[in-house]
Amino acid sequence: MFIISPKRVALLLTGVIGVLLLASLAGSFSTHVLGHGNLFGIVRLFNVDKEGNIPTWYASISLLACSVLLAIIAQAQPKETTPNSKDWSALSAVFLFLSIDEAARLHELLILPLRTSLGTRGILYFAWVIPYGLLVAFLGLRFLKFLIQLPTKTRRSFFLAAFLYLSGALGMEMIAGQYTTFHGQDNFTYALLTTIEEALEMSGVLVFIYALLVYLRRYIQAIEINIRNTPLEPVIDTSPQEPHSI
Repeated sequence: MFIISPKRVALLLTGVIGVLLLASLAGSFSTHVLGHGNLFGIVRLFNVDKEGNIPTWYASISLLACSVLLAIIAQAQPKETTPNSKDWSALSAVFLFLSIDEAARLHELLILPLRTSLGTRGILYFAWVIPYGLLVAFLGLRFLKFLIQLPTKTRRSFFLAAFLYLSGALGMEMIAGQYTTFHGQDNFTYALLTTIEEALEMSGVLVFIYALLVYLRRYIQAIEINIRNTPLEPVIDTSPQEPHSI
């Protein structure tokens, strides 16, 4: 019997996020105030504004976890009574892309070409916010009906998660762009802005993971995966078996 407690998962992730943010802040303080910006590579290892380090890996893995949970829900929904299973699958694909983007920093590849061609500065200094902002608007319209049909508590949690994540990913990114235009990035204030940005993003994903786990527990109740030694695909049994509840 394998039981997952949404509250325990949320508490664990909250602790991990807290440690990562504090470590990043400590590294920024050491760099910009104390004048020690390396510390045997530890500063960069926890810097939330750098690539290929622990915060980046955590962010990518947590987004991938969202994609997996959404895929499980899509497969576990009874197709004959739940017409929106395709929406769960589509949302899973969106989070898979976000996970890949977070790990590879694909959006940053757009900054220089767009800034050069459009001459962006100020809140649009990080010019990737333009195409991604349009993409967010499109996805918002695409999934609006799906969100409205969700149970009230789930819908509210989804909106809260989206608000937190987008406040960081787009909102704080534009604020940081405005600050960078006039003051640059090599200072402690910019480090604080990027830390707030990552805190909002990580918090949004945490809320979303918690909401998905609660949804699984309330509406799917049980998931049993049988892997058979046959050419058949794995079978997911969604019958409500109390000992296997999530």
